[in-house]
Amino acid sequence: MHLVVQQNLPPDLAVQLETLPVGTGLPGWIIQSGDPVIVPDIATDPRSTKAARQSFQTYAGVVIRARGRLLGVLSVVRAREQPQFTVEEVALLTTIADQVGVVVESARLRQLAEQSAVMAERARLAGDLHDSVTQLLYSVNLFAAAGRDAYQEGDMADVGDSLNELEFIAQQALKEMRLMVYELRPLALSQEGLLGAVQQRLEAVERHAGVQAQLQGQITLDLPPAIEEALYHIIQEALNNALKHAAATAVSVRLETTGRQIEVEVTDNGSGFEPDALDSQGGLGLTSMRERVENLGGTLTLLSKPGEGTTIRVNLELT
Repeated sequence: MHLVVQQNLPPDLAVQLETLPVGTGLPGWIIQSGDPVIVPDIATDPRSTKAARQSFQTYAGVVIRARGRLLGVLSVVRAREQPQFTVEEVALLTTIADQVGVVVESARLRQLAEQSAVMAERARLAGDLHDSVTQLLYSVNLFAAAGRDAYQEGDMADVGDSLNELEFIAQQALKEMRLMVYELRPLALSQEGLLGAVQQRLEAVERHAGVQAQLQGQITLDLPPAIEEALYHIIQEALNNALKHAAATAVSVRLETTGRQIEVEVTDNGSGFEPDALDSQGGLGLTSMRERVENLGGTLTLLSKPGEGTTIRVNLELT
């Protein structure tokens, strides 16, 4: 057992309680029995520590549980000049211990959820590496070998073609790596807000890739963090599609608020596609974008035609 938190304990007692063998001391006895304990005179109780007997008169302790699982012990002590603990006070202490258990369990579940999210993100990045960068590097290897063979045979035309392909593939690999490196960085949402985070993304990725990027609009509402995060991920997914799949040379992001309504629009001049065909396949992250919007109670509109670019529009009303 380990002392997790304490207040107003003498230093020597705190040291003794920092680590207790399981089953020892008054807390150990409470864990074994599972019952609340009131000790009117600590000095006469052999289960108490020496420092406790010297410093305090009476003790009360209850178990801390969450979902039927024992987490620890909540202990309170009083000096000799203070009154004894009553049954009502122990009942109150039990209620406090139950609330502590709820908080501890909530924190544990939140940590597990964060760990799960990290593992899912690692799996996604590993898949992206395999599907994009790894394949591009394999192509680099093939064209480098083809260029070497052509040079040895004196076919300079094929050498030039191989070098051109190498340049194109290297540029694509650089785009992919910029996307992944940016996604691994902490978001600027908490410091800069949604507009600032989108602006940083456009400067860090699109403009470095030679894509004209424009951010328009303003947000006059105080957006909850969960909504900011969801909208940012939707914008990021749309921008990723424009850069990776649509071969866009220009993108624009517009964010506007009117009353309690917010509209987000991402437009590119890329290759475009048939939305009906894509809907049936759920590709380009469209399913995840729609799920995010639906979870917020909003609507997502997709406008695209082959050769005419793509617009993704999100409308949301804050409650």
